[in-house]
Amino acid sequence: MTSQNPTSDRVWPETGLWAASFRVMFPLAAVWAAISVGFWQWGARIWPNLEAGLAWHIHEMTFGFGGAALAGYLLTACSSWTGRAPVGGWRLIGIAALWIVARGLVLLDSALAAPLSTAFFWSVAGCLFWEAKKGGRQWRPAFITICLLAGVGSVLFLWRGEASTWPVLGFAALLVFVGGRMVPAFLFNAVGSKPVAGPWMTTALAFGVAVSGVAPREWALAVSGLLLVQVARWPVRVATRDTLLAILVVAYLWLPAGLLAMGVARALDLWPIAAGFHALSMGAMGGLIMAVSARAFAWRASGVLKARRGVGVAFGLVMTAVILRMGGWLDAAAGLWCAGWLIHLVVMLPHLHGPVPRPVFSGARGK
Repeated sequence: MTSQNPTSDRVWPETGLWAASFRVMFPLAAVWAAISVGFWQWGARIWPNLEAGLAWHIHEMTFGFGGAALAGYLLTACSSWTGRAPVGGWRLIGIAALWIVARGLVLLDSALAAPLSTAFFWSVAGCLFWEAKKGGRQWRPAFITICLLAGVGSVLFLWRGEASTWPVLGFAALLVFVGGRMVPAFLFNAVGSKPVAGPWMTTALAFGVAVSGVAPREWALAVSGLLLVQVARWPVRVATRDTLLAILVVAYLWLPAGLLAMGVARALDLWPIAAGFHALSMGAMGGLIMAVSARAFAWRASGVLKARRGVGVAFGLVMTAVILRMGGWLDAAAGLWCAGWLIHLVVMLPHLHGPVPRPVFSGARGK
């Protein structure tokens, strides 16, 4: 009989809530996904004197929500390239505290918000640097650089205090850079083979996404097409038999869809360009964060990962929210988005203790 206990797989010796960042930062990301959107949509009706502007909304959906997920992923995934246990303990407590305090200070428009937000990202970078130095197995300077740049971007955005879409494109580029490697790795692993494309293609596509906001309007359309070509080279058919793989693929497809919507809006003015940016932020970023966190909290038996009950419902609500938001049904979209993330939080909460599985985000290699 196959055991349904996570301890049937290899585990790290540390246990409990503070044993790995995914157990803290992914639930915080889910909470903030619901609170920040709910406050943005309905907060002025409840607290008229505490109105959050568009700049706050953009910052908190990227550097806030996205930043928590980035820390949850990188500080856990680094164990795969250092051979050391995921970052936890007092360092994780400090990083989580910085993130929580920064959220309140940004909302209050405090002068301390910018340095605290930067300190959060730079603390993550410092932990990654230390783990790489102590591990001595593989060196991943790109991820450290990403955290350093996120810290700089956050402080510049807050100091400027004006709404801008470059953080959305920046995080979309990050999703291509990380997800463009991670998603095919899981897909090819499921069929027992290796990815067919080198990392240079993913890096080039990430750069293309990052500059699509300032490039000619045809640029976004071209990058969208190239992303679809990239996905076409993956064995996506295997995802039809696996919920965890399916939601990864669907979430990633919002990247070309968002760029297509953005490019068409600029070229033909058929719909607001905000539709494309919400496809990138809510669809791609929100979807991939949920998909990756679902893997971390998945049911495990003999190295096989299976989605927890409720993951499909939560993901479906969030994806429906993206479509409604692109169509202009704001209240309905916000309601479904918040409901989806709260359901996902409920899925995660019972699994914050016990041994940390090794590896966290993947199961046994395909045969």
